[in-house]
Amino acid sequence: MYTRKRVALRHIWPFAWKSVLFFVLYSGAIVTLYVQFRWPFLTVPFIPIATIGTAVAFYVGFKNNSAYDRLWEGRRVWGSLTNASRSWAIMVLDYITDLQATNPVPETTLRDYQRQLIYRHLAFLNALRMQLRSKVVWQEHHGTELRLIEQIEAFHLGRMDEELCRFLPKGESATYLDKANVATQLIRQQSAQLRELRAQGLLSDMYHNELERMLIELYNQQGAAERIKSFPFPRQYAFFSYIFVWLFILLLPFGLITEMAKVGGWHVWLTIPFYTLIAWVFNTMEVVGDTSENPFENSINDVPISAICRNIEIDLREMLGETELPPKLQAVDNILM
Repeated sequence: MYTRKRVALRHIWPFAWKSVLFFVLYSGAIVTLYVQFRWPFLTVPFIPIATIGTAVAFYVGFKNNSAYDRLWEGRRVWGSLTNASRSWAIMVLDYITDLQATNPVPETTLRDYQRQLIYRHLAFLNALRMQLRSKVVWQEHHGTELRLIEQIEAFHLGRMDEELCRFLPKGESATYLDKANVATQLIRQQSAQLRELRAQGLLSDMYHNELERMLIELYNQQGAAERIKSFPFPRQYAFFSYIFVWLFILLLPFGLITEMAKVGGWHVWLTIPFYTLIAWVFNTMEVVGDTSENPFENSINDVPISAICRNIEIDLREMLGETELPPKLQAVDNILM
């Protein structure tokens, strides 16, 4: 997620320079041919081209609104995970007691159980984060933004085993590494431990049901995030948006020459800067939508799930009474991941 109000030129230029260079050369070639040879077929009435441009603008606007909806839904899912995480922690801390246990356990044992459940939850969040940021086929073409992220060492993805070992004993974390969906199995283990605590009398039936419902809510939010990740923005909208934008861009200089030639003299050369500007605007609208449609791909426009996971970790570990906490993640080069 980009954090500054205005995007720095150094972040725009890697996306823009190739297209801007093409626009200048393409329009320059057409204007040069017109000036040198006065070929009449290089001039086209501007009205049909303007009509195409209007239709393209509406179509691209629809695509960008839909892409933003996917991005915002991803952020809402992680907002819900944040709220559920805090609720999980206070329920674990308050519900797991030995008030009804036939064989009361030491307070330190209770604290260990609570810590296990909360730390396993943190492992779940970070496992889900890493699963969501794995690459899929339709994301491989976003090369520029991925290269920008790869240049910043702080944004390099770690390994799943390293993330799990931060929160789980090494023996337990190793049991999840060969699973197809690590996050799912971690929630399953949470449920198994709750059942054991109920059998020991450390968790009442009512409280056990409440905690199980919270696990179901976590599954619901996990499924919502996975739905966005596994189902791409419909290709029929994304692909034809790209085609229509470039159809308009390729036709535009022929209409602009017509209008500039009416003024006469050197004004025909103004086709080049005006065309470059208009073409860049339309191409940028297309790129913005294209790079916003998948919010979990480890790119500049990502939902900042790493920062969200760290904030949740700080909150939950403070609830456990810990004082040696990791710092909040800060934006690097104005990018927060």
